[in-house]
Amino acid sequence: MKRADIVNVRGLLRGRARYRCGPARPGFYWEPQQVAQLVVDLENAARDSQDEEEVAANRFYLGVITISPSKSGHAIVLDGQQRLVVLAMFLAFARDRLPNNRDRNLIDRLLVRRAFGRLPEARLRLSPEDHAWFSHFILPPGATRRLPESSPLGSPRELLLCARFMEHTFAQYNAAELSSVVDFLLHHTAVCRSLGEISQHDVSAVPAVPAPVMPPPQRHTWNDNEAVPAARYRVAAE
Repeated sequence: MKRADIVNVRGLLRGRARYRCGPARPGFYWEPQQVAQLVVDLENAARDSQDEEEVAANRFYLGVITISPSKSGHAIVLDGQQRLVVLAMFLAFARDRLPNNRDRNLIDRLLVRRAFGRLPEARLRLSPEDHAWFSHFILPPGATRRLPESSPLGSPRELLLCARFMEHTFAQYNAAELSSVVDFLLHHTAVCRSLGEISQHDVSAVPAVPAPVMPPPQRHTWNDNEAVPAARYRVAAE
């Protein structure tokens, strides 16, 4: 793999791709407002693309995701965990609502790696305190239609709020809109996948890795820690 490459979301999650939360990284902490901005920007980009005769291969740019390959074959996520979680949850909700079996199976393979002779393995494994909830209420087929009313004792509040926002969002899509936004996400939404190294002296330090020269993004350049306007979208999180 190159030190940095541009890859669409489908390419990010297919094949042997497996991602794990980096050391000393917090769990999922985005609030619904941050989730909303990413989803609405994606919706707007997908909607605008329908008005153009030709859509660039990577039209919507989600910023840099920094990873460090491990000896066990998975990639440790050093930066970009919040965006990856939102993308995975969006795909899980889409999988459970698309009418076509082929499309549902395609998306399921982007969420869970299934190989002959191996147990199914999540493409994205969250921090231990988050992953039990994520693997029960998000990853299995049909799980997003059985969300709990409240967070079980000790479970992550932010994941449930994100899931409630997704539930509200997907209730507004008709079949054509859902297919359109999913196709745009998989094939025309890109990240810069960059290699970094974990410092032996400070596991929270991530050395900067030069990214390739990118055309100016048409909208928001995403970063996990950037503040976003609270009124960006009406959030049904309660």
